[in-house]
Amino acid sequence: MSHDPAYPFGAPPAPQEVPPAPDDKPDEPAGDKRSWRRAVSVTILIIVAMAVIGALLGVLWSWLAPSVPVINAGQNGIVVNDPSPEEYIAADGWFTLISFAFGLVAAVVAWLVLRRDRGPAILAGVTLGGLVSTLTTWFVGRQIGLGEWNDWQHSSAPGDTFQRPPDLHAHGALLVTAFAAVIVTTLLAGWSNDPNLDQPGAKPGYGRDLTGDGLSSGSPAGPDPTAAPEPPAPSPADQPRG
Repeated sequence: MSHDPAYPFGAPPAPQEVPPAPDDKPDEPAGDKRSWRRAVSVTILIIVAMAVIGALLGVLWSWLAPSVPVINAGQNGIVVNDPSPEEYIAADGWFTLISFAFGLVAAVVAWLVLRRDRGPAILAGVTLGGLVSTLTTWFVGRQIGLGEWNDWQHSSAPGDTFQRPPDLHAHGALLVTAFAAVIVTTLLAGWSNDPNLDQPGAKPGYGRDLTGDGLSSGSPAGPDPTAAPEPPAPSPADQPRG
């Protein structure tokens, strides 16, 4: 058997295949980019939805908050007919509790329902929506019974009593819904395990470049860490002589 002068000890080793290098930038799914028009639309949608719900909460607040007993004191005007009125504090307290609970729920619902738009659009929506919703709650709630209250002030005689409808006195409570919504949205974003919060088309709990098995879609699968190591390939000197 003849030998190749370049390989005196046998046949040359078989060439090893080199795996192709992965792409530096994996293909991103279609519809990946979020347009500013969609962000503005989502923000306006959240604001309108929270404002409508805020009107319903105004009816709830007017029903839960106690009315204030007043009396027409003649020359002294209309005064509270209670030596230690607690109705003012109760009305502000109910308003604060309702607003805080609504801010928590609104942030969670927006985060779950609008998962394709997580980010600045939702944050801006719940912030502005929280401010608008509390103003709507206050406006609607204080309108209930306000007409009768105004008529009684003009037509009452000294000694007449009336139950004044609740009103908000601690105006700092108007910021409660927005504050609660911002805190919850920020915490949800911080606890999210997705690099981009949630990319369109991604599965729940995974990032934009992750698939269901936890491997990156843009890089080749790595070796199994639990598999036994492969034996070393024989060197040219170990090849059988012909």
